[in-house]
Amino acid sequence: MKRYALLIFFAFISVCSTAQKLSPYATISLLTIAPGDELYSTFGHSGIRIKDPMQGIDLVYNYGAFDFRTKGFYLKFLRGTLPYKISLNYFESELYGEGGYPGWNQEGRLVEEQILNLSSKQKQEVSDFLAKNYLPENREYAYKFFYDNCSSRLRDVLKTVGGDSLRFQNNIHADSSYRQWIDVYARKNNKLWADFGMDLAIGQPSDCITGADSAMFLPDNLRDAFDNAKIKRNGVWQPLVTQKTVLNPEVLNDVVKEKELITPNILFWSFFVLTGWLTFYQLKKNYTNFLFDKTLFTITGIVGWLIVFLWFFTNHGVTEYNLNIIWAYPLLFPIALLIKKDTSRAWLAKHFLAYGIIQILFLLSWAFLPQEINYSLIPVVLILAMRSFFVWWRLRNKLSTF
Repeated sequence: MKRYALLIFFAFISVCSTAQKLSPYATISLLTIAPGDELYSTFGHSGIRIKDPMQGIDLVYNYGAFDFRTKGFYLKFLRGTLPYKISLNYFESELYGEGGYPGWNQEGRLVEEQILNLSSKQKQEVSDFLAKNYLPENREYAYKFFYDNCSSRLRDVLKTVGGDSLRFQNNIHADSSYRQWIDVYARKNNKLWADFGMDLAIGQPSDCITGADSAMFLPDNLRDAFDNAKIKRNGVWQPLVTQKTVLNPEVLNDVVKEKELITPNILFWSFFVLTGWLTFYQLKKNYTNFLFDKTLFTITGIVGWLIVFLWFFTNHGVTEYNLNIIWAYPLLFPIALLIKKDTSRAWLAKHFLAYGIIQILFLLSWAFLPQEINYSLIPVVLILAMRSFFVWWRLRNKLSTF
């Protein structure tokens, strides 16, 4: 670890030194790294590679780095206040690993490189810009998954350096919302549970259309945008990318995207069938046991309180106005704990009747809502409606217990 730290230190000195300039043989390239197995790598990664054989430089700058050892890591991560930073490392270390940390090769992540058609002046400006960002006083920043992440930062670096001489096409990936892009990315990489979790947590801001510029928040979209971008060199518009290479084609044969055996759809529809059988059995036998309902509505209420927390007490910028709160009604917890076979509270029965009716209306308006709701939740809402009416009916009639 000490050797690793020294290498990074000297790399930093070599790049940030005002005395050292890039040679005419230097190249600046965009690296696009395929998704990994870890949740935080579900959507891939982008980095900038600076290579100068004359100066002995071959470094990668990465935005969006974080430290698991940060005090209060999980709470800060949940609240959207975790400090992210720009990191610097040798390219070989990133690709093959260093100091016990696996590289992209070991993780089975394909790395694509696009060498950029920049002038010597622009290459130096990119290098200086990144080196300045890497200074301790500038290194940390407030990360936003949609608006300020590892890919969007690199788009902004090139825009800053390229100015009016850089032109992105405005019709590339311009017609989808942030949520739809997440859906495409997650499903393509068989991360259906990750997609479900994000759909549950993010609200209506995620349903805004990105346009071509904001679509570059995803690494693959940034890569495609660079492929189609133009840059003016000597008064002539030329392609921004001069050369494309897969740097580790050996991982192509090893990459097997395992499908999740139990998807949200499979689990929740199976649960719906079992709940339907239980409800039918209890009605047929005129028996009641509210343990299932207490558990179901308590869990649903807790999910609702989590949505409230993400909506009002976090700084992610995309978790507000979340219509999932219609089915994940927070007050179900603690109201669910009041359900008893011998209760005489008429308001409780009316409460579950009203809640069940709202769920039916929610389902009927599903396609017209201003927020896309994950379709895996349809059986969940049906279950909640079914058991709401069951609780209402049993409280109303006070039948014998099961």
